[in-house]
Amino acid sequence: MYNGAALGTLGGGGAAALASTGPENLLWIGLASFALVAAGVAVRRIIPRREA
Repeated sequence: MYNGAALGTLGGGGAAALASTGPENLLWIGLASFALVAAGVAVRRIIPRREA
């Protein structure tokens, strides 16, 4: 029912629509990067460290 070409086309179309929203997109990029950095820091704090 769903083939790989159709899914790739839909994904590309969605990315192009998001990229063309204008300068207010910088706010969302900033929020997304902050969330990714915060998630990375949280994961690093959860994973136990090896004792030297």
